[in-house]
Amino acid sequence: MDERVQGYKENYKGGVVIGDEESSLLFRALGFKMLIATNESEVLGHLKDIAKEGKYALAIVMKHVIKNEENVRSEAKKLGISILVLPTRKAPSKPIDINILIAKALGFG
Repeated sequence: MDERVQGYKENYKGGVVIGDEESSLLFRALGFKMLIATNESEVLGHLKDIAKEGKYALAIVMKHVIKNEENVRSEAKKLGISILVLPTRKAPSKPIDINILIAKALGFG
């Protein structure tokens, strides 16, 4: 086996999905590890457990199970875990205003 491929396999850290039972069905069918959470405190508890295990570098979190997205992002950053918050039918995302994003990127917002 190629040395680079072997090194990648040894250092690979996968992803985990955190959400409610209903949202988990699709991700389980795709082979993801699924952790069930019904509120933000359970999500934070799972993130701490994930950090201790050290097996996962990415957590996909269903938006409707968290109330304060910035708090969850902050805690995940402290734990060294990247998160992706997915909007769901129960908690749709807000429309994106590109002008505000550009202003923030340039330091004006």
